[in-house]
Amino acid sequence: MKLLITILCLISSFEISAQKNHQALEIDHLGNIYTIDGNELRKYSPEKELLGNYSDALQGEITSVDVSNPLRLLVFYKEFNQILYLDQTLTPIGDPIDLYNYFDNESQLCCNASSNGFWIYNNEDGQAFKISNQAEILNKSSLLSSYFKMRTPSKMLEYNEQLYFLIPSEGILVLNKFGQFIQQIPLPEIETFCFNEQKLVYLKNGVWFLYNPLATSDSNLFELKDTKHSQSQIHDNKIYILSGDQISIKKLTP
Repeated sequence: MKLLITILCLISSFEISAQKNHQALEIDHLGNIYTIDGNELRKYSPEKELLGNYSDALQGEITSVDVSNPLRLLVFYKEFNQILYLDQTLTPIGDPIDLYNYFDNESQLCCNASSNGFWIYNNEDGQAFKISNQAEILNKSSLLSSYFKMRTPSKMLEYNEQLYFLIPSEGILVLNKFGQFIQQIPLPEIETFCFNEQKLVYLKNGVWFLYNPLATSDSNLFELKDTKHSQSQIHDNKIYILSGDQISIKKLTP
């Protein structure tokens, strides 16, 4: 298969404040940009304006943030096994939710669910559980070990009513909104993945690829220069690269 050749056009680059290396970079479907720096979450507009920040030293460092619903961000604090919802101004919606209320085991992953509830996953059970806003357990997934041995997933997200797990040494497991098996995508050794214009893209060995199940090989979208000290995401046919105290935005033009 002929590889996709892209022309990279630098749209913008701007500096952000940082106390140490950022752990994460996220982009919501409105184009807002989020960075995690220790216990602080920052939000920038598509025009690069700082819209707000949130931090709570008592909660410890932020493990992850799910921005799939910009009006209801899900912030996960793994150290304290809690989640917190924030609105579009990064103001807390209610009190933190203690995940020990549902299971005795510590949760490794957490993400939003399409029904405005959330999914949690812990290694001891080897399953994901869907929790409603009324604190009810709605569904539980198949055992992940049934498909990918006893591997620990490093990422979980729901997209278009399907639940995706990244198993770094194996690939991606896809379940339906009820937690039942749909398919396995064999992509060993990938680092992360996301969706660009409803298509699956993934990062492997410092290169972003477009997944194409009907082709003999996947298309090369972008090669990062520094993978050890940078974070990146692809959204709306643009790549966002966070390196040090600077975010660069480049348009991917086939």
